Amino acid sequence: MNDEIEKKRQEKVANFKINFNADNDFDLPENTDITSSSQSSESDGAVFESNTELGKTSDISSGEENAAAYPSDRRSRRKRHRLANKRRRMKAKSNRVIFNVVWTVMIITVSILFGEYLMVGINDLLAVGREEEKQVSVTLSKTDDIDKITDMLYENGIIKNKLFFKLYATVTKSTHGFTAGTFEVPTNKDYQALINYLQSDMNRTDIVTIRFTEGMNVHDYAKLLAEKEVCNYEDFLEVCNSSEFDEDYDFIKSIANTKDRYYKLEGYLFPDTYDFYVGEDLDSVVRKFLANYRRKVYQTKSRVDGFEKKVTIAQRAEAIGMSMEDVLTLASLIQAEAADEHDMYMISSVLHNRLSTLDNDGVSWYGESGFSKLQLDSTLFYPYTTQAEVPVSIRNTYVSKYSTYDYEGLPAGPICNPGLAAIEAAVSPNDTNYFYFCHKAATDDEDAVAYYASTLNEHINNQYAAGLLS
Repeated sequence: MNDEIEKKRQEKVANFKINFNADNDFDLPENTDITSSSQSSESDGAVFESNTELGKTSDISSGEENAAAYPSDRRSRRKRHRLANKRRRMKAKSNRVIFNVVWTVMIITVSILFGEYLMVGINDLLAVGREEEKQVSVTLSKTDDIDKITDMLYENGIIKNKLFFKLYATVTKSTHGFTAGTFEVPTNKDYQALINYLQSDMNRTDIVTIRFTEGMNVHDYAKLLAEKEVCNYEDFLEVCNSSEFDEDYDFIKSIANTKDRYYKLEGYLFPDTYDFYVGEDLDSVVRKFLANYRRKVYQTKSRVDGFEKKVTIAQRAEAIGMSMEDVLTLASLIQAEAADEHDMYMISSVLHNRLSTLDNDGVSWYGESGFSKLQLDSTLFYPYTTQAEVPVSIRNTYVSKYSTYDYEGLPAGPICNPGLAAIEAAVSPNDTNYFYFCHKAATDDEDAVAYYASTLNEHINNQYAAGLLS
């Protein structure tokens, strides 16, 4: 009996193992109750083991029910897993759709905004929509960089897009080369036209016009230029003693006695009316004077008695055996001493006559001596115009190395910058026998009166007539 029970029990166990490992695709009994998913396999095994040990038929039946319920629990979990995966896939797909929509909207929005920005920049580059008639005054300094210039143009409404302007200037390599000065800038210029406008001196409006009269010296020039803010006083005097212009102007390079002169360029700063820019480069300032002198003396030709063809002043100087250096120095003395243009030719005659005595120890053809010294008051205090301009510390003892009372012949260089009339008189003196001259000073009612004499006695009488002696 016991053997029979044991045999049946073993058959039950064998059947349970087969059912447990068999294919899960079988139907549950109609009245089978599905156990909670939380029930652990360990508890099932524990119940089965307990029942086996007791050997009871009812316990075996309970084990069979548990074995039947286990596959159903796995199917439920797998089904839930499949449903969860499906939900995740559906959610991911939905998220991808939303992401793609948002991304597309962002791209379109950014493209529209960038397109509008680009269009605004291009319109500004081409000056589209700018005011046609308005002009704005802008002053650039030498230290302004592209950032400062861009800000200035933007603040004055000349450009509307700072980034585009700087980008264009960088791409076209135009970030440098802007001209310092004041400009009246039209607001309807495109970027390239605007850059060209601000890089040209021709468009500056800070122009000063200065008239340099005949007889002014380098100190007078420097003072006037400084007053008009064209350049610095001391800097101008310094450049007038430099060799910066020797290579470009032969008449400057040919000056041999530079060390004996107070100012190398004295006499060559041709007096005239000039236009300058405020803060103009010194090199440019001086070249205007020298170029005008070269044009008047070496390039301009005119018809003159005694010459078959038109000649320049330099050619006329060569014809009388004088260098242009000597002509210019003589002209500066004539300019400083003469009362008017007619007087220039008479004084030129007197000075030529005196200079002619140098080969005769200063003796005139009247037998009088001492004419090797020109004895002109205008040379006493050069480079100062009067004694009052001489520094106090040396005023009473000052002796100019240009003094024609102390030195024979012409000074080492011009004492001022003579005009064309004085230069003309220097190369074309009147033909006279005079060795002396003096003037009666002009009054409010009368012009100055010039007196000329051949001998000392005549000269003394003229001095009485002029009111110089009493």
